[in-house]
Amino acid sequence: MKRNLYLALSILLFLPGLTARGQEALWLSNLPPDERQREIRASGMHKLSSISAGRGQVQIVQWVRKGNNVLNADYVLNSEIPDAEFYCYSPHGELQTCGVDSTKTFKEPGFRNPVEGYYNLYMIQKNVRNDTLFVQIAKAELLNHACRNGHKAVDEKIRPHIYPEVIPLEITRSRIRLENLHFFVSSGDKLTFELSRFSEPLKDALVTFTTHHGWQKTIRSNLEGEAEVQLIQDYFTPWKEVDNRKIYHYLAVAEYTEEQGGEYKGQAYRYTHYTATLSDGYYPSKIMYSSLSWALGLFLLFSLLIGGGVAFYRRRRTRIYKELKWTKA
Repeated sequence: MKRNLYLALSILLFLPGLTARGQEALWLSNLPPDERQREIRASGMHKLSSISAGRGQVQIVQWVRKGNNVLNADYVLNSEIPDAEFYCYSPHGELQTCGVDSTKTFKEPGFRNPVEGYYNLYMIQKNVRNDTLFVQIAKAELLNHACRNGHKAVDEKIRPHIYPEVIPLEITRSRIRLENLHFFVSSGDKLTFELSRFSEPLKDALVTFTTHHGWQKTIRSNLEGEAEVQLIQDYFTPWKEVDNRKIYHYLAVAEYTEEQGGEYKGQAYRYTHYTATLSDGYYPSKIMYSSLSWALGLFLLFSLLIGGGVAFYRRRRTRIYKELKWTKA
């Protein structure tokens, strides 16, 4: 009897994950598909994908992808999710135009970013399967900054914003102490994701974190709606190939199911399953390339000490010439 009770509790505990199986996570990626590589340019300190918008202006573009494999996730075709909704909010919280070019092969939302700070780009896709409404929310936090614009009001520009009146489930990366407009996540950092529903912290949401090379960790949000994970180093680049500016990407997927019924497009449902995704870039561990600096520094230090020692020794061995004159008494 006790064994059956434990089994039932285990099933209930992992119900959100079980409900979502077969429904691939949708997420927004900054990596362009191969066919768009030549047209895309990196914009700003965070190298956001962009295209020319004329007269020195650019338009930031992202791509919708599906699946939990960051490296090999498929790009979503324009025809796959024709009824997807896109929303873009400026750093000031203003809803702005976000267009999707229907002539492109893949789903490619784009927007202008004239203001400094974080832009929030969202995609919402809904569909009913069996007795469950699946609501997918793909989110991207995109930092716009150029040093020529200065570094004033940093805290205001990097502060995260949520929009519960439109977005049913929010996932946000908590800003760390001393974070600035040049900040980039690095391997080894501890990341905290905040989950909220209607501005209230969401506890017990299932969060799956995946790195660029496929390492995964699944955790649940606590009472404050926070899920913490350390971004481990899961790659070991040969020393000759260490590139401290190479950008890798992670994916965070949060899932939550509740017994909320209704009707969507004429289809009735009993449950609602929410999936919120967030992807961003990160740099290699600082230790990988800072150790090279330390090695160079130690080499120069010891070279200086050895050179100084040799010079001091030779100086002590040098006999100063003295002229002696003998005079007869």
